[in-house]
Amino acid sequence: MNFLLGSTGLVGSLLADELKNKKISFLAVNRRKVDYLSSDQQIIINEINDFDFLDVDKSYISLGYPLKWNDLIFMKKNIKKLFYEVDFELVLKLAKKLRMNGCHTLAIVSAVGANKSSKNYYLSIKGKLEEELRSMGFSKLIFARPGHLLGKRDKPRDFGTFLIEVFGKISDPFLLGKLKKFRNIQAEKVAELLIKATSEEFEDDDYVIEFDEIKKLT
Repeated sequence: MNFLLGSTGLVGSLLADELKNKKISFLAVNRRKVDYLSSDQQIIINEINDFDFLDVDKSYISLGYPLKWNDLIFMKKNIKKLFYEVDFELVLKLAKKLRMNGCHTLAIVSAVGANKSSKNYYLSIKGKLEEELRSMGFSKLIFARPGHLLGKRDKPRDFGTFLIEVFGKISDPFLLGKLKKFRNIQAEKVAELLIKATSEEFEDDDYVIEFDEIKKLT
């Protein structure tokens, strides 16, 4: 069985669409029902301990605490706590349960610039999570490290997000070579690349997706 954890957000909903389009069977584990998945494609739980993952094949994790654009630069103490509980503790707990129940391939949405040594709290937590996951023994592990995600969201864009997207239209053509990974990217493209990287086209290994490239992680 293939599992999708976090199908209610931007990338998660597009992962669900892409899996359906490719006729790949999966089960989405959510805390609320979504109307774009059938009852056979989703299960609703209150707590992760309420569900046992059995006969796991591939899994996709697209979970994250909802942050404002300015939280990515400076996070207040109370937001740090909530962010850490979801983006580190919960994701790590899920990954451990999946691995214990046979999951050999895990694809997860991280962030561009993820680095455990970063002075930026958001990026340091993403980097620490990646390090923990790499030590868990998955046969294939894929980290998508997108820049700002473009796509239709449930909530209207705030002014800061609007400025980021306008600035991206101007700056992206000049972000070349190693800087290309910082470009804004369509969330749909991220979902497509995550699923492509889990296919048999790519041998077992650790991979990173930066902008539109899938590369082995050294």
